[in-house]
Amino acid sequence: MGLPISLALRGRHTDDAAARGAWAEALAALRDVDRVFSTYRPESFVSRLGRGEVAVDDGPPEVAEVLALGEVARLQSYGAFDVRRGGVLDPTGVVKGWAVERAARPLRALPDTDVCLSAGGDLVAHVADPDAPPWRIGIEDPHDPTRVVAVVPVRAGAVATSGLAHRGGHVVDARTGAVPDAVASVTVVHDDLTWADLDATAAFALGRDAARWLRSRRRTGLVVWADGTREVLGG
Repeated sequence: MGLPISLALRGRHTDDAAARGAWAEALAALRDVDRVFSTYRPESFVSRLGRGEVAVDDGPPEVAEVLALGEVARLQSYGAFDVRRGGVLDPTGVVKGWAVERAARPLRALPDTDVCLSAGGDLVAHVADPDAPPWRIGIEDPHDPTRVVAVVPVRAGAVATSGLAHRGGHVVDARTGAVPDAVASVTVVHDDLTWADLDATAAFALGRDAARWLRSRRRTGLVVWADGTREVLGG
């Protein structure tokens, strides 16, 4: 997927056969997603779909699922988020969070084990013991990646951040093709990483409307504006 993948475990299964088996399942799930959805692999199904060589129905059902999620996000964001832009199909804005949420399933199934699975900074966190402390997730300062602007305690859920600090202008407003200049980063905390990632990316694409849009969706998170000011949403 072109992303750094990391795993932290606490509790009963941290470095045994069960943990290694669950980790292998998670990586296999991510590799399967890469084979189908990679826009960098010319032989992937999505690349072939984008060239018109195959139809959606010719592929695995996950392709239709991802494209359907992308269409929902397009409608909800008034067109700012779109997996099709300039005639090019690129569902990566949907795939990352969706794929990591799926890959976390065998890890969350480990008994009496806390899990934090991260991909490119977006993550799924799970605490098995209700009396155990939560994971503490730092939100990076988009203006200075050596610092954090907030710390979020997470017991069961996901955190996703969209911004330009590491990958440059990869998020644009699909309606205009322009990179938003009013916002530096958007973080969303949600029960599911699929929607945390989608909403963070769509909000960033909306630029000046990011916080207002997230409030309309009753989301929890943090917007860091281009001028360095911060706006907390929800809890």
